[in-house]
Amino acid sequence: MSTTQPGGRGRTLVAAAFGLLLAAGVAIVVWVATHQVADPPTPGADAARPTAQAPDETRPGEGSAYDARPDDDSATGTNSGSGSGTGSSPGGVGDGPATTREAPATPTVLPASDPVAVRIPSIDVTSPLHPLGLADDGTLQVPSGDRYDEAAWYDGSPTPGEAGPTVIEGHVTSQGSVPSVFYDLGALTPGDLVEVDREDGRTVTFEVYGTESFPKDAFPKVTVYGNTEGPELRLITCGGIYDPDRGAHVDNIVVFARWVPGS
Repeated sequence: MSTTQPGGRGRTLVAAAFGLLLAAGVAIVVWVATHQVADPPTPGADAARPTAQAPDETRPGEGSAYDARPDDDSATGTNSGSGSGTGSSPGGVGDGPATTREAPATPTVLPASDPVAVRIPSIDVTSPLHPLGLADDGTLQVPSGDRYDEAAWYDGSPTPGEAGPTVIEGHVTSQGSVPSVFYDLGALTPGDLVEVDREDGRTVTFEVYGTESFPKDAFPKVTVYGNTEGPELRLITCGGIYDPDRGAHVDNIVVFARWVPGS
């Protein structure tokens, strides 16, 4: 007849529980190691930037993706579409002259029509678009909820084909680990094409002429949002290393593109 010493069963249960916790911890570490992706692509330092245009008091207020806020010196093209921005343009930080292609003397423009989808074949991106405005604190709203992994159009910017920069944004990752819609945005190079479908059934094609990375605390608003003589496009996401303390990437990636006439 066997006997069990007092407390022996309790010690066995504690040991078993400890073993289960240890196994769970190892599983979590393995999952993180296998699911954490590398930092998103960073554009080359020699990417071309546009020359910012002079401020225009009729322009609506702008904010850079996620962090930058509009102020009394902001700049963007006037949106005659569904957007309702009425402020003046944000002042840039670190802006200066840059080399870019000659703009046509009398650029052709299209009537307003909201964008409904975007395609970037070179990085295999296809996404519906939904309009977003400014948050209560003046920053640009970002995709959330069921539409977190979709791109969005800032409805205070011109519609595609109108004069000025159409602004489209998207997340780079979810929780700093899972790639989102614009994860590969920094890999775009001059000559890549971006197609934007409009509500009126027309597709406007833009050609990339520059891709750059900017620290979020030195975002050049005029360079990014400044008026242009013809239709242009700005694609914006987060980039650079992921700072777990801030819960965000430290930079913004911005793609500059110009309308391909006839598209």
